[in-house]
Amino acid sequence: MLLALVSWWYTAGWSGLMEKAGQRSARLLETFSVKLLLGSLFDPFRQISAGTTRGGSFDMQLRALGDRLFSRAFGAVIRSLFILLGLVASVAVFVFSLVQLIMWPFIPLLPVAAVLLALLGVHL
Repeated sequence: MLLALVSWWYTAGWSGLMEKAGQRSARLLETFSVKLLLGSLFDPFRQISAGTTRGGSFDMQLRALGDRLFSRAFGAVIRSLFILLGLVASVAVFVFSLVQLIMWPFIPLLPVAAVLLALLGVHL
């Protein structure tokens, strides 16, 4: 049974951990919708009014243009912040997953190391 556990740990267990790390990263990028936000970066942000004003006065057309430009700039800033937040979170998940993958082969050796350290008289 111990041999089966060790065999699983260093083969299927490790590859499963790698697969889950990739799924975590993909799920996180999907949560923040980074691809969608990049595609709509300069779209208007929740613009309710300020549509086209054909036939209106020059002042109304200029005001509508200013409203649309402000809405696009505000939308770009908000979307950029969420893209940045998503990328920072993705980097953090990547680093955590990398540490987890590096530590995985050494975890079964920790009880052995603890017994050896106790026999050597090392105390925490």
